[in-house]
Amino acid sequence: MNAVYLVLLAVIASSGFADVAEAKRNSRSGFNFGTTVKVLNRDDRTNAGIGSDQNTKVSGSSQAVTPHVGYSTGTFNLGLAYSFESAVSESREASADGQTITERKSDLNGKGLNFYTRFLFGGVFFFEGAGGLYSEKLKVTSERKQLNGDGSFSGEETTYQVSGVGFGYNLGGGLELAMGNDFYFSSAYQVRIVTLRDHNGGSALGKKRSNSQKREVLFGISYYDR
Repeated sequence: MNAVYLVLLAVIASSGFADVAEAKRNSRSGFNFGTTVKVLNRDDRTNAGIGSDQNTKVSGSSQAVTPHVGYSTGTFNLGLAYSFESAVSESREASADGQTITERKSDLNGKGLNFYTRFLFGGVFFFEGAGGLYSEKLKVTSERKQLNGDGSFSGEETTYQVSGVGFGYNLGGGLELAMGNDFYFSSAYQVRIVTLRDHNGGSALGKKRSNSQKREVLFGISYYDR
């Protein structure tokens, strides 16, 4: 993560952006809106060997979009952000002889609404703190097959779905680089902590289901209507 910011700072210094940023110190003011995005993909494989008799493949992808709207005084930017997140993960385990296969797929859909406060400084930098309400739905399907020598197979399939609602907050910081015409390219690093409780509809919440902590690098675009 630190390497990403060192590269960005080097680009700023080499292009002489610091002088421009000083001249535009108060340009990040007024009503503003924008969005940040996050995209991740993974594809891991492990072959059977010492300590394991399974060939394993795990793949997955996730996407998140967080539009936001706020008002900035030039020093403080206050606003609301609404996040949409989806993730798919698939795993396949096969015994070394290929006779037993276990497959698992999970689909996650999450939403969040939070109030954020940004402290703007240095012409391009900001610190951010935010808190709000999050919801998440997770569906998991597992299938286990036992292959027989005659080409037939036996097995079982299980499916379950859980929903959760809870509160969360995030802390982080980043920078906004002027692109012209009051548009800014933004990059931020944040730590997000969310605690979810079981939710089956209505206003009643059940026992704690999860407590997650995520460290994320986000990129986006903002517009300031000065």
